[in-house]
Amino acid sequence: MSRLRNLLSMPIFSLDEGRQLGKVRGVVVDPESFSVVAIVTDKQSWFGDYKVIPYENVVSIGEHAVTIDKQTHMEKPSNLPHISKLMKKKVPLMGGKVISESGTLLGIVEEFSFDTQTGKIKSIEVSGKFIESFFRGKMSIPASSVITIGTDAIIVSTDAQKNLTKLDSPFKKKLNSLKSSGKKLFCSTKEKTKKWSDSLNNSLEKFTGSGSEQETEDQSSHGKKDDEPAQP
Repeated sequence: MSRLRNLLSMPIFSLDEGRQLGKVRGVVVDPESFSVVAIVTDKQSWFGDYKVIPYENVVSIGEHAVTIDKQTHMEKPSNLPHISKLMKKKVPLMGGKVISESGTLLGIVEEFSFDTQTGKIKSIEVSGKFIESFFRGKMSIPASSVITIGTDAIIVSTDAQKNLTKLDSPFKKKLNSLKSSGKKLFCSTKEKTKKWSDSLNNSLEKFTGSGSEQETEDQSSHGKKDDEPAQP
């Protein structure tokens, strides 16, 4: 499973030469099969054209790179009529409005996850940024709830509202982590301060106690000397 954001700008290598052929610029999505059918590469030069890699020619999408067997598996869109047609159609998946069958605006698509083996999209991530949207924050909607990907909106089943999965933003996770670390540090510091304070108080008590004992001894000594008879 991978997310589109993880794939973008990832280097592409050929297995036969071990050479970097370019970077991932984007993907082509087929709205009917609801899957990634091709990877779009960046331009090879200032005057070069974008190339596409049909998804069946992708050997692997790893953590750091995409691999294909050889450079010839990168082709011009004009050589692939079906993919070229989809690119011109500009299916509005990313940034598209998500509306339920009942007419409720759920938000806009900000991300999607797909199976790296098949290219099949598994879920879409929706952000409720509109004032009139159904929720606030980010939610995940399973692909099984998607009915239509149209030119103006993505239609999902009414049940999708019940199947929304709340997603925490990386910032929120980091903030919660910082809060937790800060709380642990505060408790640790508080405990150490208390131990240091108790130790200091004990030392002061011993010091003042020693001083009082010494003072008592001195007074006792002076008292004895005053009671002694004066020498002739």
